[in-house]
Amino acid sequence: MKRITYFLSGALAALLISSATVSAFAAGGLITLNVQPAQVMVNGEVFQPKDAQGRDALVFTYNGTTYAPVRALAEAYGLTVGYDSVKNMATVDGAARTTNSTGSFSSQWTVTEKPVTRYGNEHIFTAVYSGPLSMDKFKSWWKSMNAADLKAQAEQMALKAQSDLLGSEITMYFSFGSYNLGTAFAQFGCTFSNFDPASVWIK
Repeated sequence: MKRITYFLSGALAALLISSATVSAFAAGGLITLNVQPAQVMVNGEVFQPKDAQGRDALVFTYNGTTYAPVRALAEAYGLTVGYDSVKNMATVDGAARTTNSTGSFSSQWTVTEKPVTRYGNEHIFTAVYSGPLSMDKFKSWWKSMNAADLKAQAEQMALKAQSDLLGSEITMYFSFGSYNLGTAFAQFGCTFSNFDPASVWIK
C-alpha cells in the first residue's frame, strides 16, 4: 500500500499499459482507485520518474486526467521543488533554470590552448565547463538550450580564438570534466560544429 502525496496533473501520457490499484489518503480517509498506468515523454524521450529513494514512481490516468510525481517531472525540466510544511504544500519554481543560465554561454567555460598539438596553422583548444552546476543540473541546462543557438555560441567562441590568432584554423573541444560534448571549428572564414557526442551521455 503506497501513500501518494503530491502529483502534477496534465503530464503527457504516451502509452496506456494495464489497470492497477492505487491507495491514497484523502481528507476523509483512505481511498482505493482503479487506474491506468501510463508512460511520460519529456523532450521526445520516454521518462521514468523516480521517488526520493530512487525507486520507480507510478504515473497513471484516472477519469481522463494524468497524474505524475511533481518532484520527478519538475526536476526533469530543471525546476526547483520545495515543501512548505506549515501550509502542507509542494512548491515549484524556475529558480534552478534562472541559476543555470546566469552569465553568458562563453563565461561558463575555461578555454585553454594546447600548443603541443598544433598542426600547421591549426590551433587546438579545450573548453572545459567551469560553471557552478552539478552534472545533473548541467544536463538539464544543456538540454534546455536550442541546438542551433548552442552551436552558434560555441562557434562564436572558436571564431573569437581565431581572431586572436590571425590566419589560423581553430579546433575547440568542449567537455564537462572528462565527458566529451562536441567540437567547434573556425576555418577559412567559416564556422561549423558537431555536438552529437553529447547526446551519448546526456539523455
